[in-house]
Amino acid sequence: MFLERIVARTREDLVQRKLTQPLAEVQRLAATQPEPRDLLSALRSQASVRLIAEVKRASPSRGLLAPDLDPLALARTYEAQGAAAISVLTEPHFFLGSPDYLTAIKRAVSVPVLCKDFIVDEYQVYEARAWGADALLLICALLDERQLRHLLSLAHVQGMQCLVEVHSREEAERAVAAGAPLIGVNSRDLVTFHMNPHLIRDLRPLIPADRIVIAESGIHTAADARRLARYDIQAMLVGEALVISQDVPGQMRALLQGANEDVQVKICGLRTSEHLQTASDAGADMLGLMFYEPSSRYIAPQQAATLLMDTSFASQEENRQAQPDLVGVFVNKEADFINDVAEQVGLHFVQLHGTEPPEFCQRIKRPVLKAIHMGAGEDREKIKAYEQAAWRILLDTPTTGWGGSGRQHDWDRARSIAQETRILLAGGLTPENVGEAIERVLPWGVDVSSGVETGGRKDAQKIQAFIEHVRTRRM
Repeated sequence: MFLERIVARTREDLVQRKLTQPLAEVQRLAATQPEPRDLLSALRSQASVRLIAEVKRASPSRGLLAPDLDPLALARTYEAQGAAAISVLTEPHFFLGSPDYLTAIKRAVSVPVLCKDFIVDEYQVYEARAWGADALLLICALLDERQLRHLLSLAHVQGMQCLVEVHSREEAERAVAAGAPLIGVNSRDLVTFHMNPHLIRDLRPLIPADRIVIAESGIHTAADARRLARYDIQAMLVGEALVISQDVPGQMRALLQGANEDVQVKICGLRTSEHLQTASDAGADMLGLMFYEPSSRYIAPQQAATLLMDTSFASQEENRQAQPDLVGVFVNKEADFINDVAEQVGLHFVQLHGTEPPEFCQRIKRPVLKAIHMGAGEDREKIKAYEQAAWRILLDTPTTGWGGSGRQHDWDRARSIAQETRILLAGGLTPENVGEAIERVLPWGVDVSSGVETGGRKDAQKIQAFIEHVRTRRM
């Protein structure tokens, strides 16, 4: 296994390094370094998702990535293009990294520099500080609870922050319990090197809101970054996609735009495998299933579960490929019923479209998307009441029934709300007007159902056109 080989080689090297340069000497060199730059503040300083750009020559799974890598030139490009911090591989055998890269980069840039290595001994903490590191990586899989707490505390005494990396529920819980302020969720299994692109979705609810969450691995496109933004991360750490790019500035812009500017698309009221697949293939971010029985778009929970198994989603999950999130729409149903359906169908989010009060949202075991029908003057008070309990707010137009009206918004009023709250805009959206709606309102996402139907049935061409108009509106 790669991990066992890497750690074994790391320990062998440590024996030699300790003989060559005793701990007391490394501690003395560490003490001569200027005060570390604050990675925590760098990632908290803006509301947007930040980018930690990595200098990485090779990897065990992919081999040599960038044979002509110029670490200094690349680091300067990263900083010039808005990287909040720079991660530097220092492991020499499997990643072809070097402490010399870190020291030189630290002198060449003004943003925090993270030492990324396989740290298993306190000697390495002092060593990283002596090289000039402002922060370092601690991998939960390599450390027991005592070791994690000790190395985390030691780094903090040195003035350094730690990115504590997790790969499972148990590791996430340990990182939280240890008080780690920066928690990285690595979607790549360190043993098999297989990817689980939805690990961040599964682990995010375990991490308190006062921690900084960083997504790691498998981030190559704007769509990847847009998906991660759904899970309220504060930063993404990207290496391979940058070092192999022929246009590093363009790649960085695409990732930052995907995370911070691209609009999320939800296609709601889907009832057939064909239309589920069409929406997924066209790039929808969320697929809505209607569990409100009076609706013409109603689908029974068992039918929905069977439908999803009959689509290619099942095989996609086995292959660990990214897929849209599933949203179940409910109207004034009991919490136990909603939670049971969410489990049965495999929902990732729950949309409440009735008169459910804020406290009801907290009884739902999935993140809640709360629909609010814009009324006359009471919208802001409603939204303020729901913001602490709901994951997102969906703004819909007034209706005498439930489940969507199909009528267009007062976009100016919606924009004033979107300036303060991350909203999904619904009501009267079509392929023809969605581009204008986005430019006028600037919503976090858009939600459509009847606007992509013909004769009361989903229209594959309209679904494709709607998503295409969202994605290409800047062109």
